[in-house]
Amino acid sequence: MAYNFPADGNNRIQGDYRPLASLEHKGQTLSTADIMRVAGERYIQFSNNHLDAITMFVHPYSSSLSALSTEEANGADLAYLLLTAAENVTYKHYDRASRSLTQSESMASDTGNPVQRVSYYFSAALRERINREMGRFTDQERGPKGLTSKTDLDTLYSSDQELPLTKVTQFAAVQTIIDSVAMDVKVHIIDLQIRSGVQWTALMQALSKRNSCPLELLKITAIATTDRENIEETGKRLQRYAKFLNIPFSFKVVFVPDMKDIKEELFDIKTGESVAVYSPTVLTTMISKPERVEALMRVIRRFKPSIMVVIEVEANHNSPSFVNRFIEALFFYSAWFDCLEDCMDRDNQYRVILEKNHFSKGIQNIVATEGEERVTRSVKINVWREFFARFRMEETGVNTLSLSDANLALEAQCSRENSCTLDSNDKSLIVGWKRTPIYSVSAWKFN
Repeated sequence: MAYNFPADGNNRIQGDYRPLASLEHKGQTLSTADIMRVAGERYIQFSNNHLDAITMFVHPYSSSLSALSTEEANGADLAYLLLTAAENVTYKHYDRASRSLTQSESMASDTGNPVQRVSYYFSAALRERINREMGRFTDQERGPKGLTSKTDLDTLYSSDQELPLTKVTQFAAVQTIIDSVAMDVKVHIIDLQIRSGVQWTALMQALSKRNSCPLELLKITAIATTDRENIEETGKRLQRYAKFLNIPFSFKVVFVPDMKDIKEELFDIKTGESVAVYSPTVLTTMISKPERVEALMRVIRRFKPSIMVVIEVEANHNSPSFVNRFIEALFFYSAWFDCLEDCMDRDNQYRVILEKNHFSKGIQNIVATEGEERVTRSVKINVWREFFARFRMEETGVNTLSLSDANLALEAQCSRENSCTLDSNDKSLIVGWKRTPIYSVSAWKFN
């Protein structure tokens, strides 16, 4: 029987519950998520039928709008319109929702500040939800629009490597694997989503410097469900780098168009190899079809890996409640758009593709769709713990010893200080942006 992924371990939204009144402003620029909190407090104060989900993120304490800059106040007004529209969509008051959206659309912009940008995509998603519920779209028009070309895909991978959130999570994950295979002479990495493969150059460097137990073989097996040609190109780049470091290396692509068909026989695992599994935001893509993730985990268990490192989105986008999903997604993507503002120019080609062809797809899918069509269904680490327990997996520590130094170095590329935040949840690392959780990094062994 397939696992039923709940919205949350205790079936309720979890977020940053601190009242905005406790956030010291003192002339500092508020983050995009904080501006959303201002709007939430204002919404609770003035709305007759306020959305209960908002109270999970903000408290109805009076925040002085006079302390905000003109841009921040305008942003709070814009976010207020979004919340009003979401409320009316919840109660199927589509005419009222449409009027609020018309106002928000006149203020939002996909080229403006982060509040304007995130509001632009959420307004579009709310508008699409109204159209769908009123039967204005044909089935052919309903499919979410994603990356449209190899160039877009390559740009996404390249830009992803430039962002501190990605660098910190990869650093922790790869360092944890390095520690796990420190005394092994034959290392077999199974990468569930290799992308550019740049994360393995650090592993190669570490393995090439070992003197006490020289490496006999590094093998990387990449699982592909699409884009096999790009993954094979990644393998060739890694092969060249391994040759430069004089590392014995082999690379293999296991092509499985449908993960439910994955089998142990597809993998060339030899006696004496220490297997490490790397899973970067892969499992979440199968939550809507749990039989796929069940099949994958059964096969991985048969490999008897020495460690499995999992990076996942630390947000609850799986709630059956539309408004809960909307509020959680609003804060999550507000943090992401804030990160892009601090780390990239507004006309940066990487940023444009990330926002228009990647984040917009996630927002649209969470807000506008239901049923099998809604595939963006992230859950938090406590839900994954419950799931992994079914496979007798035991959580082990993530290497965080050098993360402080890495975080300081990464902040040099951004315009704000102390933006990438690191916290712990039991033995897992939680990586966030200005206090909003974005990713969890966890490590597991099989009993």
